Amino acid sequence: MTAKFVMPTSRQLQHPLLCQSCEDTLNKGGEHWLLPLLATIDKKFPLLDIIERVEPDLVDGTLRAYAASRNPDIEINKLIHFAMGVFWKASIHSWEGGSKMPRIELGLYREKLRAFLRAETPFPRNMGLVLGVSPRERALVSISLPYQNPVREWHSFTFHVPGVLFVLNVGKKLGPDMPHICFATNPAHPLLVADLSQDIASVVRAVIGKAHKSKKLIQYMERKKQP
Repeated sequence: MTAKFVMPTSRQLQHPLLCQSCEDTLNKGGEHWLLPLLATIDKKFPLLDIIERVEPDLVDGTLRAYAASRNPDIEINKLIHFAMGVFWKASIHSWEGGSKMPRIELGLYREKLRAFLRAETPFPRNMGLVLGVSPRERALVSISLPYQNPVREWHSFTFHVPGVLFVLNVGKKLGPDMPHICFATNPAHPLLVADLSQDIASVVRAVIGKAHKSKKLIQYMERKKQP
């Protein structure tokens, strides 16, 4: 799905961007661990199964917060590395045909993020990573490339993969709650489980509202409407 076109496809986003060594760093750093654990169309969600092996640390209505530090089955560093790797790749390449502008602009933080991914420096200062996980029945089996959220006193970027939403906040004036909810720097490594489907769907509707839909997609959507 893009702002210009919506179509079903099995094609993958790919570009001769990195050397094999750097690509392997991203693969082994987090992608190989996380991708098999994402939500599927048949309501399987292995990552959520792992999270729910321990009791939540906080329950507030439909929101549940879990301290990943208490769950030995969660590969905390790989979750962080996966998320930051996707944000970094979006900051150096467009991932759209015909465009050379990166998808997101991290400014001076781009190089700091690169150094972190190569294990040369700790998690960068003035960055906060928030992870949201959807309940099994509400997990959207879709992906979005990173995009920038409305600008506040700091910059914020978001992307999602099936069942998981990642938000990266960047700037010297991060909100006072960021140290408490940052998955990377809070020693508890909080994971937030909540219904994120409406938030994600609203973004999708805004992006693809005027996009051209392929004939195959229209036929599929019509079949879904039938009783």
